[in-house]
Amino acid sequence: MFKNKFFILSSLLSLSLLFVFVVFKDITAMNTRLQNIISVEKKLKKITSLKKLVKEIQKERGLTYIYYSNSIPKYFSILKKQRQTLKELLKTTSKNINIKKLEKDLEFIHLKINNKVYSREETFEYYTNLIFNNLIASERLLIYTNNSEIKNNLIFYQQLNFIQEYLGQIRATVGGRLAMKNKLQIMNKKILRIDNLLQNRISLLNSYPDTTDHNIWKPIEKVECVQETNRIIKKTLKEFNNKVLIKPLKWFDISTCAVNTVDLTTNNYLNKINIKVLKIKKGLENNLLFHIIFWLFSIFVALIIFYVLFRINKKMLSSNELLEQYKKAIDASTIVSKTDRYGVITYVNKAFCDVSGYSEKELVGASHNIVRHNDMPKEAFKDMWNTIKRGETWTGEVKNLKKDGGFYWVNATISPIYDNNLKLVEYIAIRHENTNIHILNEDIKKTQHELIYRIGESVESRSKETGNHVRRVAKYSELLAKLYGLDNDLCENISIASTMHDVGKIAIPDSILLKSAKLNKDEWEIMKTHSYIGYKILVGSNLPILRIAAKIAYQHHERYDSKGYPCGIGAEDISIYARIVSIVDVFDALISNRVYKKAWELEEILEYIKEEKLKQFDPVLVDLFLENISEFLKIKNKYID
Repeated sequence: MFKNKFFILSSLLSLSLLFVFVVFKDITAMNTRLQNIISVEKKLKKITSLKKLVKEIQKERGLTYIYYSNSIPKYFSILKKQRQTLKELLKTTSKNINIKKLEKDLEFIHLKINNKVYSREETFEYYTNLIFNNLIASERLLIYTNNSEIKNNLIFYQQLNFIQEYLGQIRATVGGRLAMKNKLQIMNKKILRIDNLLQNRISLLNSYPDTTDHNIWKPIEKVECVQETNRIIKKTLKEFNNKVLIKPLKWFDISTCAVNTVDLTTNNYLNKINIKVLKIKKGLENNLLFHIIFWLFSIFVALIIFYVLFRINKKMLSSNELLEQYKKAIDASTIVSKTDRYGVITYVNKAFCDVSGYSEKELVGASHNIVRHNDMPKEAFKDMWNTIKRGETWTGEVKNLKKDGGFYWVNATISPIYDNNLKLVEYIAIRHENTNIHILNEDIKKTQHELIYRIGESVESRSKETGNHVRRVAKYSELLAKLYGLDNDLCENISIASTMHDVGKIAIPDSILLKSAKLNKDEWEIMKTHSYIGYKILVGSNLPILRIAAKIAYQHHERYDSKGYPCGIGAEDISIYARIVSIVDVFDALISNRVYKKAWELEEILEYIKEEKLKQFDPVLVDLFLENISEFLKIKNKYID
């Protein structure tokens, strides 16, 4: 039982540890995804802050370009205000993220602008590079995210950023174009190149297949300032003279409205990405927490199983120690042997060797037939093997043969032993020697038999019958019982009990019992009472022989046809013991000389018995008797009066 539990729990522990390992791997992978999404969340916050700065830098670039195109004090005054706005935003943003490099870059370009070191186009390129360096921060974020949906959203967001940037470049270049008095064709080419880049980005945005937001540009196009901006751009590209289409600052306000419209859409989309990231983060945190709890629970279960296994193992060790002590106790007090499935001896203890006279080397590897005594019937061993092969325990008394030719008796218990898979492994036999008890019982049995025989003989001698009549009837009865198929012990008991069949005659008066003439009716009635008297003498005993003797004494004068006495029963109602003794008693009476008659001839006797078949005698017993008459005659001749 412990082994089965240990095996099951060991399997459960292995599965639990495997499960703990698998869950731990899931937790590690999930934590990696969570850290990734946290990193994305942090970078999105940085991008949001940079986005505001980029918007103001784009605005400063546009005003600077207009100022460079026509250096009037009014333009510079507006530019200074924009620089102050950007400066305050830089101060606020620097509290949350590191923008020292950006601050230095802006100080550098301001210095160059103030000192007129850079040309208009150099200044434009410097601002544009500065803007692009910060825009690609969101592009770098694509490297950090493993979530395909977020990655697609960021790609789409980046397209909106580029559209805003190109629109900002057009704001600057068109503003410069409107403020200029010459080189209009060169500026128109630049405006056209940037406008083509803008339109390409818008087309790419509208055709992007991996998001439900690919129609996001349509609402932007319907905004009035966006439409006005597009109209002014187209009109500007058609003019190649100094004709003023619109004042630069008026253009700057209209185009800034368009830029702000795109910026608002971009910011809203960025907020949607942030919400998705937060949702994914929350889901991962909850999932991770659940997995950690489940992982800890799995560890707890594994520890409990380990503890139970430890306790079971401790009990198993304790049980093994107890079993070893039991084995020693059994080996010291009983005769033990084990065999394989085929009856070959695999183990014997010292007690087995001592009682049998064989050494362990002689016994191990041999069959148990080495100690089989010829007195033991084959049927006993057949019954034993049939019983243990059915998986049952066999118990019985066995007479064994010693090496020196002697014998010993044992009370044996033989049991099959199975493994955990209920597969037969071996047989174990535990025996207790009872040779002395058996010999004593045999002596008691012989004494009982001798006393019964002597009593029967005394009764018969009173009626002038010889003692050999009693012996012959006993031997006849045993032979006929064996022919009928009764077992040996019962046949022996019938033989002994038959000697008491006329024990009731002890109460019959000599005047009747010894009368040589025919008895009259009254005398005959008295004579018939000996059956009942004999029954009363013997009935009530617990000894098997006397119980059989009581039935024989009571019924041996009953007839098969129910015309006998004392009860007038017939056929199978008459005990088989009485039916056997009835036929052999008559046979011996007829074939022997009596005080009141001479012996019959054998032919007359056999004819008489044939005639009484189904009348006085059992037909089966008659047939057995007649078929084996020679055996009965051998007994007759052996015990002659």
